[in-house]
Amino acid sequence: MRDRLQDALNESDYIDHSAAKQGFLVYLMGPYKSYPPYDTIQTDDLDIATTRPTLDEIDERLDEGDIELDVDEALVLLVQLRCDLRSQNGVNAFLATDPQIPLHEMDAATQSIEYTKAADATIFVAPAMGDNLGVGIEIGSVCEHLGGRPLLENVVFFGERDVESSMVEAVSERWHVTTDDFDSYDDLYKAIRAHLRTIA
Repeated sequence: MRDRLQDALNESDYIDHSAAKQGFLVYLMGPYKSYPPYDTIQTDDLDIATTRPTLDEIDERLDEGDIELDVDEALVLLVQLRCDLRSQNGVNAFLATDPQIPLHEMDAATQSIEYTKAADATIFVAPAMGDNLGVGIEIGSVCEHLGGRPLLENVVFFGERDVESSMVEAVSERWHVTTDDFDSYDDLYKAIRAHLRTIA
């Protein structure tokens, strides 16, 4: 899987291929959808709940310097982290959608497990905006399938200070995965860099 993942990332339409350390894989996980950008839902507008920017649109916004987190804040946060880690730290950071492996070939849960096994580090990020239920389910599934301490030591969970979850607490108690919180993007980025230095 590791070789296939590296090849897929090299061919991905979604990422900048300038990572200096192509062999150092960093898998970034988190909720890709924040709460809808409206206060109330009109019956005629129910389909708007599934309307989200594509990764191409997010990347274009970032390239234009538009990083206001107002449409899908969680996704923009992860994309910004990916860009900064690749450009400033040289690691081959990626999101689950970047390799573009079809879901009919490998379902999303299996992808997360296999990407974590193949990566040098897996970073779970849970910002306070939006519903983090999926993050709790996903991290539990991933940790349960890793099995051994060496892999679990490479996994870390960062939750924004307002995020509360019994599943997140279980991550630390059941699997002894490192968990920490953050107040700002700078705090999060520094903590991730420190974790990657420890692994390296």
